[in-house]
Amino acid sequence: MLWSPNTQLHYPFQNTALDYSGNARNGTVNGSGVYATKPNGGRCLYFDGVGDYVKTPSFGLSGTVVVFAADARIKLQAGMNQPPIGDNAALSGGTVGFLYCYRAQNSDDLIWRYANGTTTTNATATGFFTNFDDIWVHLCVAADYAGKNAYFYRRGVLFATVSMTTPIFPSTDRVKYLGEYAPGHGSILTDGYLANVQLWTLATMPAAGQMLANVNRLMLGMNPIW
Repeated sequence: MLWSPNTQLHYPFQNTALDYSGNARNGTVNGSGVYATKPNGGRCLYFDGVGDYVKTPSFGLSGTVVVFAADARIKLQAGMNQPPIGDNAALSGGTVGFLYCYRAQNSDDLIWRYANGTTTTNATATGFFTNFDDIWVHLCVAADYAGKNAYFYRRGVLFATVSMTTPIFPSTDRVKYLGEYAPGHGSILTDGYLANVQLWTLATMPAAGQMLANVNRLMLGMNPIW
């Protein structure tokens, strides 16, 4: 069980959408989501790309760094962005911080979208899903809003560092959605599997070596040492 004061969400999806973070932010599974078994014997939740998502309670974040991690198996889709996480604000303008991470439609890119005070913009890890289409991969994004960089990790290795311009931290109280951007946006759903979804906030970005070690601890199901 992963837990520390920095943990905001942890959904192992062990046949439930219980939150193991210690915050009791239990999710509600909507649609025909089906619990399944991963190749390593762990459990996961299947999203069919039609109307499946997990809805969390409303909550805000504090700090300067957001860390999002998950085991994901996401199939390429020609006309559909596919978000492991979203919070229903990224399409409404760029003056309020939000969470929105997705595999871009018809692409191997993983994108962390953020507000810059005027509009929404993307930090893009080009080719993140190359050789991992419909294949399990551990993904982690550490978005450092003070340092203005997004760090993308693939299977415990730093894949890309992408600069962010005047990023606004997602502090506003808001419901989060796993496997969908938000209900009512039919083209922003996930076709694939998610497991071990984790959301963390930090006061400052750890040093590069410490962050890499913690990404590997998250991937192995161990408590990070922030």
